[in-house]
Amino acid sequence: MANQPWYSEEIGFFGPYYLKTYTDARILSGEQTQQEVDFLEDVLGLQKGAKILDLACGHGRHAIELARRGYKVVGQDLNSFFLEKAKESAREAGMQVQWVQGDMRQIPFEGEFDAVVNMFTAFGYLETDEEDEKVFHQVAKALKPGGKFVLDVMSREWIMRNYQPKDWQEFSDGAVELYDRSFDFATSRGHERRLYIRPDGSREEHNIILRLYTLQELIAMCQRAGLRFKEAYGTFTKEPYGPDTKRCILIAEKS
Repeated sequence: MANQPWYSEEIGFFGPYYLKTYTDARILSGEQTQQEVDFLEDVLGLQKGAKILDLACGHGRHAIELARRGYKVVGQDLNSFFLEKAKESAREAGMQVQWVQGDMRQIPFEGEFDAVVNMFTAFGYLETDEEDEKVFHQVAKALKPGGKFVLDVMSREWIMRNYQPKDWQEFSDGAVELYDRSFDFATSRGHERRLYIRPDGSREEHNIILRLYTLQELIAMCQRAGLRFKEAYGTFTKEPYGPDTKRCILIAEKS
């Protein structure tokens, strides 16, 4: 366990704890998913039946909604727990989605997709910038010529402007979570310790390491991978990206 990266399924952050805490905080609500997929349809401008890869799809909320709207969807994720949840949700919704388990540095498709989407800060987890950049090259490989890439991450500028070294949150069942954060400016990596305390007093601890990229750094990665930067937004209502917007949503196109 000690040698496993923080994002691995064995460590346990991406599992029942994640679904419970993020759902309880209404971060994974159906309304939010609808708004985010509305945005994707708008910026992608694809015909129904177009093929989309939801990369790091998690429990499938975007993939299933895209399928509901008439797209052919593949959802890829490293985490078997999330993929089982995704399959169950797709069955309940009566939606056909192809689910693939795998690391996003190894996308098993070439020239197949009209779009690849990576949503909800599912990027910046890997151990080095070089490993992160491999994802861009894999995305470019998987896209058709002219295919589009949407990358949605938290805004580095907003986080720095509103930085909170310590914070806490209370959940509907009385559980409390404490956050202890630090930021390494030499590596541009945020370190966050989360201590989740249940009403019965039992505890669960998670440690997250997230590389926060500037928009310029992301654009440079796109260019090196053969992806042409098109635009960036700061919200899912298409506000321009800036220091007061919480998201950095990059749109690029395969050359």
